[in-house]
Amino acid sequence: MTRRLLMTFALVSGIATGATQAEISPPSEDALKEQVQAQWQAQHQALDAHDIEGVMATFADADDIMLMGTGPGEHWVGKEEVKDAFSHFMENFDPHTMEVKCGEGAGASRDTVVWVTSVCDFVDKKADEARHYILNMSAVLVEQGDAWRFHSMHFSNLTADDDAASQDRPQ
Repeated sequence: MTRRLLMTFALVSGIATGATQAEISPPSEDALKEQVQAQWQAQHQALDAHDIEGVMATFADADDIMLMGTGPGEHWVGKEEVKDAFSHFMENFDPHTMEVKCGEGAGASRDTVVWVTSVCDFVDKKADEARHYILNMSAVLVEQGDAWRFHSMHFSNLTADDDAASQDRPQ
């Protein structure tokens, strides 16, 4: 009886230790990068399709999510404001016309938070009129369950007619 109890204890302890180690082992840098890129891509696809619920699904389930643009008044906090902002963005282009190419960018992570930056080249159309613009983008993602979700996002673009860039555009 004692021997069986010791073997059971050893087995349960081994499983518990393995599970604990699995929970605290951070994902590999490549896996994390792929997860963040997939979330970024999912947001761009939903935006292109004018799928506001799809866009919002890429954001964290939190009341203080945030989106910020370049100028005064371009600061939206909370689910309803962020949803409203993206709904207005969708009015500026026809669905399924947006193409986005983002450069490698930079980023880092700590525990359950990731921050990333990139320069993205956008092309879209409204009533057959093509539009091209470049946005500097940064975002903070938080881990929720088994996925990474955007908590805050910032975008800025050139405000002058000068199209000269201080760095290479995404290819």
